[in-house]
Amino acid sequence: MAGRDRVVHLLTQLASAACRCPAHSNTFHQGVGAATCTVRKTDYAFEMASSNIRYGDGVTAEIGMDLQNLGARKVCVMTDRNLSRLPPVASVLESLSRSGVTYKVYDNVRVEPTDTRSVLATTT
Repeated sequence: MAGRDRVVHLLTQLASAACRCPAHSNTFHQGVGAATCTVRKTDYAFEMASSNIRYGDGVTAEIGMDLQNLGARKVCVMTDRNLSRLPPVASVLESLSRSGVTYKVYDNVRVEPTDTRSVLATTT
């Protein structure tokens, strides 16, 4: 069996000899006379924006302040009839009122809504 150093050396040699660009890599061959490319050692960075998830005591009561900070002027609170009678929705509505955010409640949400029901929600 080959030693670890020898395997690492072989892999290093292969990596330095192979062109890494998609047009000239082993998966795409253009035949004889294709342009060669040099190995680039560039560091790439990227950023992915995602939603923040907040949880804990009292966070529902902060939704009005959060929406006010975002500059929201008209908010649609979408829920179903059962949830609309429970304390979390009442807390959200109270928070919106306290922060001066204008809102409307649509409490006719159903599981897997149809196109017709979605249009109904926007016109109510």
